[in-house]
Amino acid sequence: MKTLLEEWSDGVPSPLAKAVEAKRQRGVPIVDLITANPHEHGIEFPADRLEQIMIEATRAARIYRPDPRGQLAAREAVAAYHGGVAPDQVVLTCGTSMAYWYVFRLLARPGGNVLCPTPTYPLFDDLARAAGLNVRSYHLSRGPGGAWHIDTEEVEFQITPRTVALVIVSPHNPTGQVASASELARVAEIATRHRLPVVFDEVFREFLHTAAEVPRPGSYSLPFAITLNGVSKMFALPQLKAGWMVVEGSDSVLVNKFLTALEYLSDTFLPVNEMVQAALPRLLSPRGFSEVARLAAMYRQRMESLIQAWRAHGIPVAMPDGGVYAIVPLPRAWQGREERFCVRLLETENILMHPSTYYGTFPEPALVMTCVATPPWPLERIVEEMQAHPE
Repeated sequence: MKTLLEEWSDGVPSPLAKAVEAKRQRGVPIVDLITANPHEHGIEFPADRLEQIMIEATRAARIYRPDPRGQLAAREAVAAYHGGVAPDQVVLTCGTSMAYWYVFRLLARPGGNVLCPTPTYPLFDDLARAAGLNVRSYHLSRGPGGAWHIDTEEVEFQITPRTVALVIVSPHNPTGQVASASELARVAEIATRHRLPVVFDEVFREFLHTAAEVPRPGSYSLPFAITLNGVSKMFALPQLKAGWMVVEGSDSVLVNKFLTALEYLSDTFLPVNEMVQAALPRLLSPRGFSEVARLAAMYRQRMESLIQAWRAHGIPVAMPDGGVYAIVPLPRAWQGREERFCVRLLETENILMHPSTYYGTFPEPALVMTCVATPPWPLERIVEEMQAHPE
């Protein structure tokens, strides 16, 4: 097996990445329809309120007294937001990517794998590899009307003796699927039978469209569940690098054992900025959280407008349960040619979208975009390009 140095230093950019870089080198403006970075599209937490929060946080954090699990006031705020847990069940991290790595590293064993959905956000392979694990996939199913579901029989089928954890993303990226109560109940049965930890990623929790709520695994008698979230998506504050893990489950021995090891690992790095920790209770207060409601309403309106606009052009894009991503279906004849179309779209129209192949296995060809960009979207130009080059 190659070292990470050998593997990651030899990476070859995709044709689309090369085309993007060529445009940027020439200073050509790109209409980026795939970025989920709100700041690229003028979406920000109010500057005056953030300034006041950080002034107060700086004063509160002037004396350095680190806690490997995170400052108590911040953990109390997270526990209150999550509901039904104690602050001792919360560990702060510098974002959910670090939280994933903590979990994967603590659970890693030689030859082990972590079971992740496909399609999915492509970061899992790298995070698992950095932790000494491989990724094994379970396939999400797509029903009539474009609704996505967790096929729990498929989940159990893909579990092997080397599987160390099961990952659920809800709302899912990029399909927007929200795991239902019945799906989580079945997942709980499977996890209990196989003694598997469940890692539950809910970073898009507050951005719902058709789903009324996001059920959490803690309500379904799981022996061991770890819920991940943070302020990056929820508050449009990716620059703060603040996230958290909530560890819970009916197997108190295993939960406490994991928390002890997690505290030890976190104490090795103490990575979360103290001022950011002091800002968390202020962000999660009713006044701070009012901004989350504003963002959620804005994303909901943009997603509804985006779906309507695609349908007006004759493209049957399904409304996702939640999140900021939309899946644009293509004819089956385009199978395997999605990336080529995206490269041509960028070269001819300066419009950036992703082929579905970048996210794993889809049941049919598709493009992926977000609703984060400020409307109007150049959909007419995209459709014209589709019609001009029927793959």
